[in-house]
Amino acid sequence: MGWLVVAVLSGGQASAAATESASGHPSTTANHTGSVDVSDVSSASMTTELQPILDEAEPGSTIVLKPGIYLGPAVIRKPLELRSEIAGESILLNESEESALIVEADDVTLAGIRIRDEAFKPQATIVVSGDRARIEQLWIATGADGIAVKDADNGTITSTVIDWTPREVSMAAKGNGIDLFNSHRWRIDGNTVSDAHDGIYMEKSDDTIVTGNVVERSRYGIHCMYTARTVIRGNVGNANVTGAMVMTATEVEVNGNTFTKQNENVHSQGILLFDAHDSVFEDNKVEGNRTGFYVEQSTGNVIVGNEVIYNFVGIQLLDAERNVVEGNLFQGNVADAQARGSSNNEIAGNYWDGFSGIDTDGDGYSDTAYAINPFFQGVTQKRAAFQLFFQSPGMEFLEELFQNNRDDWSRDVKPLLAPPGFDGVNPSHGSSKATVYLSLLLTIAVIGMLYMNRRRTI
Repeated sequence: MGWLVVAVLSGGQASAAATESASGHPSTTANHTGSVDVSDVSSASMTTELQPILDEAEPGSTIVLKPGIYLGPAVIRKPLELRSEIAGESILLNESEESALIVEADDVTLAGIRIRDEAFKPQATIVVSGDRARIEQLWIATGADGIAVKDADNGTITSTVIDWTPREVSMAAKGNGIDLFNSHRWRIDGNTVSDAHDGIYMEKSDDTIVTGNVVERSRYGIHCMYTARTVIRGNVGNANVTGAMVMTATEVEVNGNTFTKQNENVHSQGILLFDAHDSVFEDNKVEGNRTGFYVEQSTGNVIVGNEVIYNFVGIQLLDAERNVVEGNLFQGNVADAQARGSSNNEIAGNYWDGFSGIDTDGDGYSDTAYAINPFFQGVTQKRAAFQLFFQSPGMEFLEELFQNNRDDWSRDVKPLLAPPGFDGVNPSHGSSKATVYLSLLLTIAVIGMLYMNRRRTI
């Protein structure tokens, strides 16, 4: 592979070491190492156009950018590697209405470059249409989509920071941090996205692995639509409208993520399933959101072993069937659960701290089911304004009175009576039977005292 070294020299060094061609492009001379040395006449305070450098490179070359400012827009039409000699010290500045960098060729690597493309516009900062692209350790300040990938497969985006900079623009008008369309088998790992529309958006893009990313202050942190076999693992979402949205998707794995403080919008959720099927949601921490899990028109999913704590509503089930909800912790939520039209699900072995049951055999599970009253969901479906009365004394009183079609209510048939331990075993199992016996003895004692008191008054 050939090497193309781009040197941005300062002051007198540049004037002494380089000349320009008639076209104004930096001249190239071969050195004793077999590399190609391209010297630029600009000082650190001046700029160099990137496109001529790309045009002069041989296919398969590695372009190493010295610290300095390079002007976009630019298009890469051949396989090559473009990297900064010192990560973050080579700046690609784009003040045009076009994309800062377009990658049309296969097998292109971008690494260590800082990109400033802050104009509010529809064109993405980086557009990728070539297969097997590698994008690593970039810093992108954008007023559009940060990285848009279309009809390109088998690429990676890693360790990149994307910040949507125009602060006065509404969230609906912003671009996405990372946007995949009809692009399969990508790995998106260790990136940070803030203040975007959707942090990471995937549409018609299968077998994508999304791991270890952080998304803050965006609409949907991670959003997949019309996808299959997407893996969303070990990510963090904070202060978004929704942490993760799985919509019209199948065989998605959402595992080991943390979504907190999605609560600034009436539609905020930690994890949202809409028309999602045959997917697994396991070992996630969903804390401090308006709704922890929101499940609508979704079937065949497994929601197991999640920590759903301190949300306004722990879980909502709306017209959802054949889902498994098992072994989850629902604690500190204003309301543990709400459901409507979702009786055909397997719900068992969850801990609901708003439920009081009784355990007569000491196995740690209640012998009575936890039934989820659908009254509030039914009322607000017809009159959305009644959401203002959530948890009001009057609404709770009406819920207590509403007992219609109780057999059709969603219910946890075997709820845990204490939070599950780390090994999945209820730590209070050993004391459950003793607690039951003590309760029975106290009940008998109270009845006896009432009986004796009654005899004295006769």
